[in-house]
Amino acid sequence: MSRKKKKLIAKYQHSRRDKRIVFHLNEAEFDALNAYCKRYHIKNRSQFIRKTVLGKVSQTFCEDYPTLF
Repeated sequence: MSRKKKKLIAKYQHSRRDKRIVFHLNEAEFDALNAYCKRYHIKNRSQFIRKTVLGKVSQTFCEDYPTLF
């Protein structure tokens, strides 16, 4: 294995997704999600949901961050 390939493997090993969260949608929510993904050509729903949820979490953390002034 080349040195560059070893660095890439080591770099991405820590961000391995081994935790699972499962949630349920009702029929209307599921249809809406599928329609959105079809309309905007989203091929990977898991990635879309992960980015959307974690984006909101990150935004909320930034807004709630305590400031001195």
